[in-house]
Amino acid sequence: MNNHKFDVKKLNKLNNPERLSLIDLDKIIEELQLPKDSTIVDIGIGTGIFSETFLSKLPNSKGLGFDISEDMIKWVKENRKDASTGRLSVSIMSENEIPLAENTADLVFMITVHHELKDPVSLLKDAKRVLKNDGKLLICDWKEGVHKHFVTKESILQDLDLSGFKNIKELNNSNKLISLIATK
Repeated sequence: MNNHKFDVKKLNKLNNPERLSLIDLDKIIEELQLPKDSTIVDIGIGTGIFSETFLSKLPNSKGLGFDISEDMIKWVKENRKDASTGRLSVSIMSENEIPLAENTADLVFMITVHHELKDPVSLLKDAKRVLKNDGKLLICDWKEGVHKHFVTKESILQDLDLSGFKNIKELNNSNKLISLIATK
């Protein structure tokens, strides 16, 4: 994940419920058309705020969250109800490898993470590996001019293409974030 790493001292910023208003998760879930008992993978889980919200809207699903920061993993384990009940499992990961078997996930998502990746194509190829056939990838990241750390939509599209994803669709559900869905 690029030269920019999230400073855990600013954890409250990551955990601010206002972040949920950045995107319309109901619209995204409708667009994804996930099975009711989905396995959802959150790359760069941070405080788990988006995993928790996805799981609340998909009550028969389970979540797997990964981060390169041991501090974030510890925080999620200590503070997220779904982690304490076992519905959300969290683990450390390396920057480009998701510690899961092939064909495990119905959805892999990254929200405000792509701009931090040093080698996004390697991580996206690994995300494709862990997705089930016709599994979906969701990338939401800062639009140019909204945040000092951003990546262009064209760059993300190129990364998705180089990673072998297909049926890439942009959702216009945010003034601040690019939202792209791709299929394995």
